[in-house]
Amino acid sequence: MYVMRRSFFATFSMMAITLFLCTNGQAQQKSARSDDDDGWNDNFHDNPGVWTAITYEDKAHIQFGGFHWSSSSTFLLSELGTLPAGKEGSFVVKRDPGTVTFNGIFSGNKGHGTYIFEENAAFKSYLEQEGFKELTEELMLHLFFTNINKEYFGYMKENGYTGVTMSQLKDLAYQNINRNVLAGYLDLFKKEEYGKVSIERIIELREHGVSPRFINSFHEMGYKSFSLEKALELKDHGVNPEFITEMKKAGAKDITLDEAIELRDHGVSSSFVAQLKEMGYPDVTLQRAVELRDHGVSIEFIREFQRLGYKDITLKKAEELRDHGVTADYIRGLQEKGLKNLSLDQYQRLRDSGM
Repeated sequence: MYVMRRSFFATFSMMAITLFLCTNGQAQQKSARSDDDDGWNDNFHDNPGVWTAITYEDKAHIQFGGFHWSSSSTFLLSELGTLPAGKEGSFVVKRDPGTVTFNGIFSGNKGHGTYIFEENAAFKSYLEQEGFKELTEELMLHLFFTNINKEYFGYMKENGYTGVTMSQLKDLAYQNINRNVLAGYLDLFKKEEYGKVSIERIIELREHGVSPRFINSFHEMGYKSFSLEKALELKDHGVNPEFITEMKKAGAKDITLDEAIELRDHGVSSSFVAQLKEMGYPDVTLQRAVELRDHGVSIEFIREFQRLGYKDITLKKAEELRDHGVTADYIRGLQEKGLKNLSLDQYQRLRDSGM
């Protein structure tokens, strides 16, 4: 099982939820999550709840939801059994944390309906014996979604992760770090010699969207020796392999990861550089592009002056005009008052004088 991002099903699931709430009188509203809640509260889930699904090849991506929450999981179709196609029906999925009974209908590869979750008392007792106390129904449901079972704990112990805390268990479940996801990280750490990585770091990587594929894609580009902290920084700053490829095409053949982060932070894109060149500035470098962005010089800012007839405006002059508060609208205002056919330097001096 692997987990799809929640946004993938947002529109589809909300349609089904709205339909369910309008037609099913058994739905009961739970208290909403407050702005200062640090985590999920015990009233956050609805059980029974609603579900929507899309099947593809041998898998089914199912979105679970209620009034104030949603979560998704991917199941093998073989785990679901016979699906109710064309008419109302039910199917059951059993995992160590409990059993979910689905009621609803499938039309083609899409389905929707309601579900109810029943905890597995034996597995809950096992968790309590392992030191996990005060196990809420909400947590048990997320253990079901993530398919955290006895084999999962055995796999962690085999790889040196013992003494898992309650806080870590919650994060593993809520971040949908299932067996396949965990194995992907551990294989990466071993292959790239990252050493023993803590559970907290794995959770942080997952939470920030830093997947093994994300890190491997940089390694495949030749960026071999960078830390997991650097991977987090790249993700948080919006730097991906596509961005670096674009920058290389724009002239930064030997761009470093730090340079890519700097360009991204300053809002420099390959299209920004390309448009400058198309406008008659063929020799602009990426560093020059950074300086222009720092001064607030955009493509449209330059174009406005060109439309006024200043076709030969230099990038240096564009920076000066921006720094001195001279805009195309300012010049138009003066021209309407009769101050026409002046040079950009003259308009700049008028601005400096307070006119």
